[in-house]
Amino acid sequence: MPLILLAASLYWAFRRRPGRRPAGTLSLSALLACFALAFSAYQPTVRALEDAVAPDLSRLISNSATLSAGAAVSAVLLYLNYDAPEARRRIRWRLRLLALALATMATTFAFTPDELTWNAVETHGGPAEGPTSLHIYAVAYVAYLSYAVVDCLTETWTRARTATRTTQRIGLRTTSVGCVVALLYTTYKTVNAVAALFDWTAFPGGPRCTSPVTPVSCAFSVTAPAVSVLLITTGLTLPAIVWPVTQYLRRRWERQSVADLTPLWHDLTQVCPSVVFRTVGGETETDLVLHRRVVEVCDGILTLDEHRSRAVQQAAAAAVAATRHAGTDRGAAIVEAAIVAGAIQAARAGAPAQDDPAPQAAGADAREADLRAEVLWLRSVSRQYATSNIVHHAADHQVPALTAA
Repeated sequence: MPLILLAASLYWAFRRRPGRRPAGTLSLSALLACFALAFSAYQPTVRALEDAVAPDLSRLISNSATLSAGAAVSAVLLYLNYDAPEARRRIRWRLRLLALALATMATTFAFTPDELTWNAVETHGGPAEGPTSLHIYAVAYVAYLSYAVVDCLTETWTRARTATRTTQRIGLRTTSVGCVVALLYTTYKTVNAVAALFDWTAFPGGPRCTSPVTPVSCAFSVTAPAVSVLLITTGLTLPAIVWPVTQYLRRRWERQSVADLTPLWHDLTQVCPSVVFRTVGGETETDLVLHRRVVEVCDGILTLDEHRSRAVQQAAAAAVAATRHAGTDRGAAIVEAAIVAGAIQAARAGAPAQDDPAPQAAGADAREADLRAEVLWLRSVSRQYATSNIVHHAADHQVPALTAA
């Protein structure tokens, strides 16, 4: 877990980006690095330093990294909720509180005799037997951590209600759940700190955990913070991880849509070249190319409105009624493709306008201002235009008009 978190932190800090680094990027990198440090504090290599430096040094490192991670979480969310200058102003206040808490913890830890550190106290009687310095340490730790968790929960919930991206809403709500779990941990620490002042052990248990929930203190002191870290980290990194995947899938869908529209677009623009927009610069953005194709196809269909034959419409509708596509969107697309195919033939031959043109396909109002819905409809029409035998046979009913011309 520490290696995964550290790798994610380095990637987020140093990966190449077009333009300037987004505000809050380093805060998210710091968050992942702090969580990595908090987890690694209990690794055997760090434990080995305790004999040479000070007993229970790993706990000081882990607690300090946890508080720093809490400040980093707040910073990330502040950059999401406020513009950069206001976010930095709010972050400075939180960093001052963090520095005060860390200084208090380091000082009280340094003045605690080795024989009275946590392991010794827990082995000989529990937290209530600890010296005053450890109680002050606990108060400083719990006070800032509780402030950071509540701050994180407030900012997360505020942002989740206004987020426009689904992945961001899910991620922020996952972070909110992680904050609620973290509150269980801070409540446990608060109760323990208060109980110690009255020489009372609130959560009895041995010095080692035998499972994630036994003794009962382990559920709050070990499992709760680990689960909260997992949820908070997942929630804050999920949008960043999912975003490139969704962008790739979006671009692939756009490229496929452009390819599907090409047969219909090609024939429409041949007979109606005026609908083609003037190209400015290159066309490398798939969303721009697709948007243009949709507008050009729609304009081409409207331009050929006078050639839309009711005979073709009736022939295509009768053929579709005999298939399993009757009454479906695909059936409607076949009928529309046949009408457009006949209109293209009439325009190529210079046929006169229809006395009673077939109406435009139903559903245009429902698709208005919905590009995706319009793309899906036109893709279906273009596919039928290129492949359906019904379309080719029904379009032959345009022949009388062509002959008359």
